[in-house]
Amino acid sequence: MESLFTDLPEELSPRLKWMIHHSIKVEQSKDGSWIAYKERTKHFCRDNDENHAIIGLAKKLKLKLWNQ
Repeated sequence: MESLFTDLPEELSPRLKWMIHHSIKVEQSKDGSWIAYKERTKHFCRDNDENHAIIGLAKKLKLKLWNQ
């Protein structure tokens, strides 16, 4: 059953494509909050919600979001 769809390419979501393009990563900390950060910089944003952390970082960096 595993080999039924092996010929289909993996398609990333618009948000993941945007994050890769802007070198943004997100991780969950030990206290359960989410930290979004831009690689190789000191820019980050922490929030209890993953999306809010990413959006907060985008606002700090003045980036257009993936859905704009």
